[in-house]
Amino acid sequence: MDAQQLVSEFLASEHGVQAAQALSAQGVGAADAQQLLSQAATAGVAHAEEQHAGLLGEHAGKSFFAAFASGLVRGDGFFKSLVDGGEGVITGRIAESMAAGSSVSPSTASTLAAAATPFVLAFLKQKLG
Repeated sequence: MDAQQLVSEFLASEHGVQAAQALSAQGVGAADAQQLLSQAATAGVAHAEEQHAGLLGEHAGKSFFAAFASGLVRGDGFFKSLVDGGEGVITGRIAESMAAGSSVSPSTASTLAAAATPFVLAFLKQKLG
């Protein structure tokens, strides 16, 4: 299955609808939400295809350590914290994509990515898992 098909399926899925609602709750209009979610899904699919630790990027690298440390502080344990860190990487990649592909600031993109990423991940796990 090609990446563009996965992105289209995500946008039409229940996960995509819920992600759009999450962005709407952050004050994003419907058209902008579709554009941002398309970028988010594209970044998520690209990350899933690459699966390469050297491609973290600026936000993603910071997001890994922030999520990993947060998991440890919450008492999630080492391995659950690693999973949290991995999800932080994808959140960072999605934030980078949103900031680069639209007029939102990097800090706004981080907030929007945090809202959309759980839905992108759930969709990818369902499709690729």
